[in-house]
Parts: sequence; C-alpha cells; structure tokens
Amino acid sequence: PRRTGVSDKVVIIDPGHGGDDQGLLGHSLTESFVSADISQKVEGKLAALGTTVLLTRMTKTNQVIDEQQRAVFANNSNADLVVSIHTDSIKNPSGNGCASYYFGNEAVGQKSSMGQRFANLVQSEIIKTVGLKDCRTHAKTWDLLRMTRMPSVRIEVGYLSNTNDAVKLADANVRDLIASSIAEAIISFFEPVKN
Repeated sequence: PRRTGVSDKVVIIDPGHGGDDQGLLGHSLTESFVSADISQKVEGKLAALGTTVLLTRMTKTNQVIDEQQRAVFANNSNADLVVSIHTDSIKNPSGNGCASYYFGNEAVGQKSSMGQRFANLVQSEIIKTVGLKDCRTHAKTWDLLRMTRMPSVRIEVGYLSNTNDAVKLADANVRDLIASSIAEAIISFFEPVKN
C-alpha cells in the first residue's frame, strides 16, 4: 500500500465471530462481544481521521460469516489493509497475552512482508500501551490471511481463559486502549517515509 497517510485509505476491521457464533467464552465474556466493541472503537478513531473503515459484520445481526466470505468482502472492497480482532482461550488457565498473525508459510519460504510489518507495529503498540504479555508475531496460512490481496493481520488481544487478561478485557477503558493502539499502528503503517 502507498504510504501517503491514513486519510485516503480503505481499512477493513474484522470483528471475530458474531451472530449466533459467540466464539470463545471465558469469565462471563464472549469473544464476539470483545472483538465487536474494540472494532467499533477502532472504526470511530480512524473515521475521525478521514479513513474509510468497513466492518465485515454488523454487530447487531445474527448472520454468521465465515473467513472465506470475509476475504471476498475485503477483496471486493479494494481495501488497503485488513485487521481481524479476536481473543484466545486454552485449557491451561495460566496461558495469557497478545499475539499477532500475518500470512506466511515458513515451509516454502512464503510471507507477506507488509503483513509482517503491520503485525510487528500493532503487536509492539498493544504490548507497550496495555501491558499484556508479548506472545510475538507469527506467520500462518489461515483463510483470511491467505485469500486477501492486501496485507491482513489477525490480532488475538488476550486470553478469556486467563483471569488477569479477562479482567482487563472486561474493562471498557482497557478495550479503548487496545483500540487506540490498533489505530496508532494503522496510522504508523501508512505514514509517509521520512527522508
């Protein structure tokens, strides 16, 4: 994508799950609620800067959209960037932290260098601002990352199965900080290169 600032860009924000698919559950939070709330906050922050922000799902409808449909929507929108927002959960309650994923297949030496650059930006911004454990960035071949023509990154913003992460994610102020971090990373990603 051209680094000409964020105001002329189209950014897709993808709140994970939705509708009848609540995603992961933990500590009386649902993944679909957390991801939708953060996504709407990111949308507000970027729209104020003139960015065209499209959400892959309307947060009120009961429509379940799979990853392939989300990728088709992004490609049809000629977006400059796709940011997918999720939470994680595992059986071990001590698992915690934030991780970001970009398209890549290490076995064949394939990767999206732009996706990796954005994943690194957003990961460091969230860790610095919110204080979640740094679970680093990773290459994956998941449908949404693989099928989109533009850089796509999936962020797992904490573990609902972990008490400390869940307490943070239950706090509207923390969700706002996460949204600010994501918006800041998007602004940095499109910032003109300084000579």
